[in-house]
Amino acid sequence: MNPVNTASQPIALSVIVRIVSGTAFLEKTLCHLMPQIQGRPIQVIVPFVSETDGIQELPQKFSHVLFVDMGTLQTAARRGTVAAAHEIYDRAISVGMHAAQGNVVALLEDDAVPAPDWCEQVLAAQRLPYEIFGGAIEQAGSGVLNWAVYFLDFGRYQLPLREGPVSYLSDVNIAYSRRALEAVRDGWSMRYNEVTVNWALARQGFVLWQRPQMIVRQDRGKLVLSDLLVERFWWGRLFASQRVRELSLFARLFYFCFSPLLPFVMLARVTKKVLSGKRHRAKLLAAFPSLVLLTFTWSLGEAAGYATGRAE
Repeated sequence: MNPVNTASQPIALSVIVRIVSGTAFLEKTLCHLMPQIQGRPIQVIVPFVSETDGIQELPQKFSHVLFVDMGTLQTAARRGTVAAAHEIYDRAISVGMHAAQGNVVALLEDDAVPAPDWCEQVLAAQRLPYEIFGGAIEQAGSGVLNWAVYFLDFGRYQLPLREGPVSYLSDVNIAYSRRALEAVRDGWSMRYNEVTVNWALARQGFVLWQRPQMIVRQDRGKLVLSDLLVERFWWGRLFASQRVRELSLFARLFYFCFSPLLPFVMLARVTKKVLSGKRHRAKLLAAFPSLVLLTFTWSLGEAAGYATGRAE
């Protein structure tokens, strides 16, 4: 692994930015981060595989960012599959965590742009008596498909949010204390998965604290329905295949049998959140047909994951 740039001062906060949508998105996110770190003990880390298009041009432009070259990774899943892509995403976070020097380690994705005060809000969270924080995720993209994906993936994290303990936090916008990460090092040392790590922390008595002041805005750019349907199936299968590691045989059977009802539960949850918040009602109505297709496709993927226990 080859760090292109390194920080030289004591670090209070390390921010790991995971590449998911590509270097054009990464560049936009880094441009929003740079004003927040100038003159401050904040480290930004971007792990990448060598074949990432356009990555070699960025270290010179963003000289305060630590770019970590992971080389060409060999994945357990077949290259080019959704499972392989997720394996790379998970391993990138792990590499970033090993490189992080901050007392707090925060995670972002390249298509989730942080608000201008995001770093300040993460640092301010240290004054609270908690050690895992997750924030709000707003929608910045345009088009029906962008809204459908947003509602499905991050609808539960849209504003307004209450501040307090929760059962789920998203790895698109989350921060951990160093002590919390060290408590579950075995869970992220090779691959990071938010469910595995967060559930392990919860079992040890750590509180997952929702902090709505930490805001990012997602924009995945132009989307194609056929690609999204393929993505949803494999993401649902991957989610279930990872989840079964935490489940008893009885619970696994229950979730498999429950899978046909999952779209109705997901759609009801999204609808309830939007109606209660009194925002984006027209967007939800326009996106609803696409949401129906995506949720049913996801449920098929989950059923396959529970049945086989495999991501592919």
